[in-house]
Amino acid sequence: MSRNEKELLDILKGGVAPASGCTEPAAVAYSAAVARKHQEGELVSLEIWTDPYLYKNGMGVGMPGVKERGLDMAAALGYVVGMPEKELLILDSLSDEIIQKAKELVEQKKITVRINEKFSSLYIETVLTTDKGTRRVVIMNSHLNVVSIDSGKELIDDKAASNSSSKETPKIQKYDIEEIIKFVNEVSVEKISFLQDGIDMNEIITKEGLALPGSIGKSFYALIEKNLMSENVVRRAQILCAGASEARMSGVRLPVMSVSGSGNHGITVFMTLAAVVQVFNISKEKYLRGLALSILLTAYIKSFTGTLSAMCGCGVAAGVGASAGVVYLLDGGKKEIMGAMQNMVGSISGMICDGAKEGCAYKLALASGWAVESALLALNGTIINESDGIVSGDFEKMVSNLGYVCTPGMIPTNQSIVKILTNVC
Repeated sequence: MSRNEKELLDILKGGVAPASGCTEPAAVAYSAAVARKHQEGELVSLEIWTDPYLYKNGMGVGMPGVKERGLDMAAALGYVVGMPEKELLILDSLSDEIIQKAKELVEQKKITVRINEKFSSLYIETVLTTDKGTRRVVIMNSHLNVVSIDSGKELIDDKAASNSSSKETPKIQKYDIEEIIKFVNEVSVEKISFLQDGIDMNEIITKEGLALPGSIGKSFYALIEKNLMSENVVRRAQILCAGASEARMSGVRLPVMSVSGSGNHGITVFMTLAAVVQVFNISKEKYLRGLALSILLTAYIKSFTGTLSAMCGCGVAAGVGASAGVVYLLDGGKKEIMGAMQNMVGSISGMICDGAKEGCAYKLALASGWAVESALLALNGTIINESDGIVSGDFEKMVSNLGYVCTPGMIPTNQSIVKILTNVC
């Protein structure tokens, strides 16, 4: 195995992980569990500080099997569970007893959650105080990346945060699109067979979502039966992605395979490609290779746009990656892959992220459907002009442009969204 193949395979493996519920509440729960593991004693208080992006994503989304919502409940659940080894599955299989104990902690006002405006990338600072001492846990840049565990009580400042975060260029940025495509074409299919777990996992939650009363997926089917919509590969992608997302966001007790730290990203990638596979009867090997391409390209884009942003990553990251994967499944080459991504970036860039909630299913429907259409247009030779706006015929340049629009460009946008969601404007 060449060095490049090993590194890209490691990036691919690191880019997927099972997750129960939305990854932002899960990350807060995980941080509380880490703090509890390192601090004995009776709980006095649990203080959570997060960046505005994570706060926005976690404040109103459903959690598996839990009626209550909010990051305070997520932190309480993590503290009660106290099993950080479960990572993003920490909210999986919660018993009624665990949920009740967590509710009591929230009701006793022992949990507080606040925003730290200094941070524009993923950040969670958890301060656990017991009758025997204090433990602080800091997570930065990705959901499970614990950068420090100490007994400090003061919030870390900008400089400390900067020093704690990695200064290294993300490994995925070392590769150009030709190298990524080459890897996808040449890697042994056995080495990427682990992606089958994601296929199986995301198909199960999709079926659950399509059975939900009044769901967008059910409505699509009803409109098809009334001949108000056509049944085709685009609609299939929308139905599958919306169904899975609605189930996940409403708190169904089923895990998903996340991509780049997001369950909805995983749904967008896996189920958009699943629709194409189902309609065109694509082979399993081709499916796995297409997924590998989509996941790696999504990781590449996220390395520029950030783990969380003011833009909906399902559209401007996973959707872009999925469009490339669709082209690959339908035997397109680099030109068409680039064309599909240009069509995506040149059209739906700027779709905002206004927090995780059931309505994300509608955004996934938009992203997945347009990902398929962008791919089909590119395969038909219809590609947005590479000089249009932030679009570029150079992959790295185009993604860099997209990243710059996110940060610093849309930091004020995110601040405005948070003010609206927290009723301070």
